[in-house]
Amino acid sequence: MRISILPISFLSVLLTLAALVSPAIGMQDDADSISDTPVTIQYTAKPVPSEANADWVPLVDDHDEIEIRFSKLGAGIEELILLDEYETVALKDHIRLQQLVFNEATNQTAVPFALLGLEIDGYYVELSGAGFDAPVWQQLGPGVFEALIIDADGSNIALVTRTYTMRDTPHAFMLEQSVENLSPEPHEFRFKTTAMIDMPKAKNGYAGDRRRVRYGMLHSAEQQGPSIQVTVDDKLANRSKVLGKKLKDANGNKYYASPMAVWPTAKTIEEGSRLSWIALSDRYFSVVLHPVLDPLSTNPDDRLIASSIESIDRYVLNTYANAPDATMVFAASSPALTVEPGSTATIANAVYAGPRTKPVFADDPILAALNLPDMVVYNIGGMCAGCTFDWLTNILIAVLRIFHSIVGDWAVSIMLLVVLVRGCLHPITRWSQIRMQRFGVQMQSMAPKQKALREKYKDEPKRMQQEMSKLWKEEGISPMGMLGCLPMMLQSPVWIALYATLFFAVELKHEPAFYGIFQSISGGSWMFLADLSSADGAIPLPAAMHFSFPLWGNVSSINILPLLLGVVFYMHQKYLTPPTQATLTPEQESQQKMMKVMMVVMFPVMMYTAPSGLALYFMTNSTMGIVENKWIRAHMKKHGMLEIENIRADKKAKGPGFMQRMNEAAEAKKQLMERGPQAPNPNDRRNQGKHK
Repeated sequence: MRISILPISFLSVLLTLAALVSPAIGMQDDADSISDTPVTIQYTAKPVPSEANADWVPLVDDHDEIEIRFSKLGAGIEELILLDEYETVALKDHIRLQQLVFNEATNQTAVPFALLGLEIDGYYVELSGAGFDAPVWQQLGPGVFEALIIDADGSNIALVTRTYTMRDTPHAFMLEQSVENLSPEPHEFRFKTTAMIDMPKAKNGYAGDRRRVRYGMLHSAEQQGPSIQVTVDDKLANRSKVLGKKLKDANGNKYYASPMAVWPTAKTIEEGSRLSWIALSDRYFSVVLHPVLDPLSTNPDDRLIASSIESIDRYVLNTYANAPDATMVFAASSPALTVEPGSTATIANAVYAGPRTKPVFADDPILAALNLPDMVVYNIGGMCAGCTFDWLTNILIAVLRIFHSIVGDWAVSIMLLVVLVRGCLHPITRWSQIRMQRFGVQMQSMAPKQKALREKYKDEPKRMQQEMSKLWKEEGISPMGMLGCLPMMLQSPVWIALYATLFFAVELKHEPAFYGIFQSISGGSWMFLADLSSADGAIPLPAAMHFSFPLWGNVSSINILPLLLGVVFYMHQKYLTPPTQATLTPEQESQQKMMKVMMVVMFPVMMYTAPSGLALYFMTNSTMGIVENKWIRAHMKKHGMLEIENIRADKKAKGPGFMQRMNEAAEAKKQLMERGPQAPNPNDRRNQGKHK
């Protein structure tokens, strides 16, 4: 085999990705063309005997929570397995947050946390082992690997060591990389590695792709001052933001440009932001790359990752794929390390790979010091992001946990939480519904007079408006009555926050509903409501009948809760729809009925593969809404609050409302301006003695 050593350039960037790709990738043509050019071989990795690398021993933490299986490509991670987390409630297949990804279409391979190569005085030495006739890495022990770099004469130049060590805290490990200068001359070294790669795409596509890229940052040294507070980005941008926009090739096909700077970028340089940590997250889990630090340190710079990572770029494994199927690979470059002969330089990073939950982050001193708890947000993003307040979701999840500690069942806790929220919002709901229904009665009583005015002044729009305004004033009806629904709309952030909280709550993952009663009575054979984080799965479908639908994702069962939800939603509409305030034409009535049918049908369709915990939330909320509305109507009927005579009497007793007083004040001011200032009235007691 022939190894070409090139100065750092675009071509050497291609070689930097050698560990990501097999010898047959598209960019290999560029590498082959390079080999036709005469170059000088200065340094190369020394192959080791194949028999010395027959089987590599995996690394397992003391808590039996993580198992790391290693790849011979760059001594990276072939599989990072969560031993305490499973793909489904069947508890058979463990979740793999990081794993080697092979793309058959392009014949490319991506390996997370692999050492791609080492720069030595500006020359690149490939250390991935891809394409070598023999392995270049050997395992010295569980999680410990070394590779030897030699020059063209076979003399030893550098010894590179990679050491994976499990931390004492759950789901966490460290990765140390060291280079020992074995030559008689000082050298400048720079590590080129992959960091994390894309987390697996969710099998259930409900609510879209929830994968995100998150950052922890410090401000510029001047702005940060002595503060050790790490700022967590609040953009909540999906991974598509980091993927960027597609470009077009010569044939008009769209592809993702690769590479693309992730950190630093022109914007972060302009703002003076400094990187503390970077993370990939999905609905329930996170993989966080962060510095190793003393959590008690009061030096802000200790919370920066700059001592081990100088820059991060984003590569795409399959550049022509659609966004959900494209695989992002993060490549990191270390700062330059000057090492004297016989000396060793070491850089270290730590990785967290596990559930994305505040209690876990807060219990780890290092993650707490890096402000990782602030990364946990219960927010769907998109249009609803602005009205989903963190303080509100934090309260809701805390109350949900309290209910669970009392009743011991998450489904019951969800229902109790909905009842509590509706109870807290009841005064607003009651006021709003009474106001809307009384306004509807007033409008109905005034409808004949309005119709007469429209017919009388149909050719005089301005006069019609004046007479309508006069009629409203005579009837004592304020336009503010139309805003009776406003308080109900202001409740929306609460319900959106509750929806987002239940969707992202990792506590609901693989938890059965109602104490697992359906599994108990069936001997475990009926998996209905066995997992609150997925669809109810009432009637499983054979594997041959599984299918995917853009709105639903993967469908593997017939679900009952969405159908029941349609019935409840129909009743909710029937009892909560306010009385019509105007006479409708037959066409309008037909359209209104069609809209109701569409809403009743479309809502269950949209929720067909929704997590059963969310379906229980909607069913409980709608049922409570029906009960609450019937109680309010009964109360109003009992006290005659919808009788037009009583409404008018109440209105007269209260006097003019706020809007009416404002209108009268505006009218008085207008008349005053038209008439001009009036002469003082000498008979007015306030003017006595002023004109003597």
